[in-house]
Amino acid sequence: MNSALPVISCKHLQKTYSEGAQAVQVLRDVNMEITSADRIAIVGSSGSGKTTLLNLLGGLDLPTGGSVHMAGKNIALVSETERGHLRNKYLGFVYQFHHLLSEFTALENVCMPLLIAGVGIQTAKERAENILLRVALGERLSHKPAELSGGERQRVAIARALVANPRCVLLDEPTGNLDRHTAKEIQQLMAELNETLSISFVVVTHDERLANSMDRKLLLKDGTLHE
Repeated sequence: MNSALPVISCKHLQKTYSEGAQAVQVLRDVNMEITSADRIAIVGSSGSGKTTLLNLLGGLDLPTGGSVHMAGKNIALVSETERGHLRNKYLGFVYQFHHLLSEFTALENVCMPLLIAGVGIQTAKERAENILLRVALGERLSHKPAELSGGERQRVAIARALVANPRCVLLDEPTGNLDRHTAKEIQQLMAELNETLSISFVVVTHDERLANSMDRKLLLKDGTLHE
């Protein structure tokens, strides 16, 4: 990929949902670029469309107007298979509810994206262990999610998002279920990974401390973004 290209960009992005006979426009005209090592917070009231925007940026949903480009490609003009390939290659996702698989260990959970991508099991384990060490979970490799604290589970989720070396990680309320101390740890971890690995982070959050720690804070209001 040409490093001069934004990881993700959107122009005049619109999203409208149908509720019965009524059309509800959630996003009206959203424009943004995410480049290497960006740290961006998206804030706004509940129901303002923050998660909708994140799903569009990540190619999990398609716009009803405007465009989203990932690695220079308009994601609405490629096949679902190609969209999946772009997501796997360039993006990582972290959600408020970590979505770890309860029957698997931390190491096995982090291996999953690599195994799905066809990486050999030994190589996947080595890469998963390395990233779990990076997020200070080296002594929790064989623990299952139920045996981990909330903060540890979220760090496993972050490790899983990072294991395939993405250019950008999209996070939806990553500290929403965490106490203040643990939320601060996640905030510090993101800052460290951004600095050392040059990964871009785009976080949707109601956590003002987390939002204020990012390089840019964008307000989503009335379907548009405001700096």
